[in-house]
Amino acid sequence: MSPDDPKDPSRPGRIILPGSASTPHAEAPRIVIPPGVSLGEPDDLPEHPRLRPLMLMPVTDKGRELLIVSDPLGVIPGQPVLGIEALGILQLLDGSVSVNDITAELMRESRDIRIGHMVRGFIRQLDDLLMLDSPKFQAAWRELRDAYHPLEVRAAALEGHSYPAEREALGAFLDSTFTQAERLRAAAGEPVAAENARPRALLAPHLDPRRAGATIARAYLELGPKQEAPLRVVVLGTGHSLQGDRFGLTRKHYQTPLGKLECDTAFVDTLAAALGEDPYRAELAHRDEHSIEFQALYLQNRLGSRPVKIVPILCGGFSALLDQGISAREDEQVERFVAALRDAERKHGGATVYVGAIDLSHVGPRFGAPKLDAHTRAEVEEKDRAALAAAQQGDAEGWFQAIAGHDDSTHICGVAPTYLLLRACEPGAGRLLRYQQSDEPDGSMVSTAAMVWP
Repeated sequence: MSPDDPKDPSRPGRIILPGSASTPHAEAPRIVIPPGVSLGEPDDLPEHPRLRPLMLMPVTDKGRELLIVSDPLGVIPGQPVLGIEALGILQLLDGSVSVNDITAELMRESRDIRIGHMVRGFIRQLDDLLMLDSPKFQAAWRELRDAYHPLEVRAAALEGHSYPAEREALGAFLDSTFTQAERLRAAAGEPVAAENARPRALLAPHLDPRRAGATIARAYLELGPKQEAPLRVVVLGTGHSLQGDRFGLTRKHYQTPLGKLECDTAFVDTLAAALGEDPYRAELAHRDEHSIEFQALYLQNRLGSRPVKIVPILCGGFSALLDQGISAREDEQVERFVAALRDAERKHGGATVYVGAIDLSHVGPRFGAPKLDAHTRAEVEEKDRAALAAAQQGDAEGWFQAIAGHDDSTHICGVAPTYLLLRACEPGAGRLLRYQQSDEPDGSMVSTAAMVWP
């Protein structure tokens, strides 16, 4: 789940289509396109328009219902705002219905001969806004990706939002989460990790640290702050914006208010060579992704000036495998990646720790389900703990099957990173350190966990 707030007034360039001059943030620049305006008939209008995977957030402003559009890929500048009346058309844009069929159907319903021109104009505007999966969007995406790849540093994306942007304030914030984690450890009767403890793997949440900071810190308490040798940390994070890509590699160093956390570029180069054609195709997903950024903060705070490098890898979902009813072991890309990761570790040697940056279930109204009651919460926890029990034993297939068994009905955000961690580093048995259900104001809930494999 992204910690970013789509109603953040600092985001520029809001556009309302079609409708009134009302906007949730009147001070932001906007363009109002009223229904029926003549926009021309472009030759490149997609014949079978398909809406890209986007986040549509319903809001109400001065009595009018609107949809705020967020682009997980970050290709759309700003956040367009659509009138709720656009929803009916948006639902038809799945790539199977032609523009002519859409206009004909709406004309039959409305008996308004102007509707055809209005619909074509609206779809054209969606394409101009890069909301459609079209040649125009693909060109914009490639241009962004190609400009991003040569950069050596990945700038912090959530500073000043999910955590303080000032170094001193951030240090104090992180220290407070470690203090809370120490209390949790003591209350659970868990031992204090040795100062040079180097576990084989950790599982830590990527939920906003303002909500899950103590659980994230609880995982990192198992990593001794006084490492005796340079450390490599392979971070397998959830790639929320990966669309159709299994993995997203990058050679970039991660910049935070605490400084620059270096990337082990030699290790990444070895992985990229093994994965073959266009291994950086999905690299742009790193730009705005929070799952690895939060781990970088906790690593820096925990290890201070000790030499450490990360291997930042974003992992796409396994939803297609679940839909097909096949195991991840049957996926050629997954098997090739697991082999490449193991081979890279053998080739480069050195002290290596794996981190899975994941959240668990996402349930409730925000995720398209009813508000939770005590019974549903208990059911969610039961499913979470069944999957965690398999992971705790180092059983990648058991983890996958525990989730596939209920068709991922609770929307676990970390199926792939956890599976790949367990397969790649084969950590053996571990310990569950904490399980947490984090509530949201609308009655939704996100569950998280911290785990260590010594």
